[in-house]
Amino acid sequence: MTRSLFVVSRILVGITFIFSGFVKAVDPTGSAIKFGDYLSAFGTESLMGLVMPAAFVVAALEFLTGLHLLLGIRIKTSSILALIFMTIFTPLTLFIAIKNPVTDCGCFGDALKLSNWETFFKNIILLLPTLFIFVKRKQFNEAIKNLNKLIITLFFTGAILGITYYSLQHLPIIDFRPYKIGNNINEGMQIPEGAEQPEYETTFILEKDGKQKSFTAENYPYTDTTWVFVSNDTKIIKEGYEPPIHDFVLNDLEGVDQAQNILNSEAPVLLVISSQINKGHWQNGILENIIELKQKLYEQGIHTHFLTASSDDQITKFEFDGDAGFDYLNADETMLKTVIRSNPGLVLLQKGNVMGKWHYNDLPDPASFKNPISYSLGQLIQQQNLLLLLCYALGGLIFLILFMQKK
Repeated sequence: MTRSLFVVSRILVGITFIFSGFVKAVDPTGSAIKFGDYLSAFGTESLMGLVMPAAFVVAALEFLTGLHLLLGIRIKTSSILALIFMTIFTPLTLFIAIKNPVTDCGCFGDALKLSNWETFFKNIILLLPTLFIFVKRKQFNEAIKNLNKLIITLFFTGAILGITYYSLQHLPIIDFRPYKIGNNINEGMQIPEGAEQPEYETTFILEKDGKQKSFTAENYPYTDTTWVFVSNDTKIIKEGYEPPIHDFVLNDLEGVDQAQNILNSEAPVLLVISSQINKGHWQNGILENIIELKQKLYEQGIHTHFLTASSDDQITKFEFDGDAGFDYLNADETMLKTVIRSNPGLVLLQKGNVMGKWHYNDLPDPASFKNPISYSLGQLIQQQNLLLLLCYALGGLIFLILFMQKK
């Protein structure tokens, strides 16, 4: 019974840690952004330079801890690491649930969104099997030779760090965000019929005879005109349904939102996205390449828009220095970073459908971009085939390791 419970605990904790580490590894930029949110919430912005290294380390440690638990190797070390993770994050998530300094813990990246309280209760549930594994760790006899354990550890350490680095230098190999290729932005902004609506409570401050008193809509003295209105405050008491995309607003220089014009365009539209121009990677011919792409598409009647959260002064300086001739639209910085993990990056839309996305390290060749839709579909098929091959390779390898048990 004890051994069966140990195996079940090992599998449950192992899979959870593998999933948590992997989804962080495929989107290190997103993990770094979330770590930055934590630092800002706790007033430790001076440590912002550590967010990207932390994204690599946390993803690798979580993945390797879970993998070793699942495979039944290095149980003593892995159980200690798992317990350290749970000991740190369980009280931290309780504090976050109570104080609510951030709205999403980011435990599972964008793959699985949990509320702060859901995250805390998840940790409480996971803490029990983690403690059981730790207590019983010395009773487990590992069945893989030491040399094989070393090979497995080194291989998967290189694999998870390689995936993280590739996803940083290109785009996430798996995109869990609502702006992923194939999604329709208009559909992502819709609220389903019958969806739960938010509930608000408004408090009114009224004054009479020099004394102030608070009222709600239920006990407001509507018929007593001797009360004088002072102020009111409205707060949300129950969250309603929020669509996956709720901040896709693209204002032109006059402050007019052009989002629907772009999303409803029958012709393809290319978006050049730079959340902050002064932090973008424009060297090594990247800007020149994007300008050439814009010109090629213009000859075909395809418009290009430049989306940024930069100030007007920064936009003016960028345009003057590069003589780019872009049509600039202002947007929310967080939204732009969610759309694409690249600064700059390219997104191709048609009727609101995300047809293609490119990191600045993978910009299309202007000569090959004569038919952008066909080019995008070809790129997507190649990426899907590579991802499928990677999944087969890693899955097959893990399956083979299970048969490397020494008799």
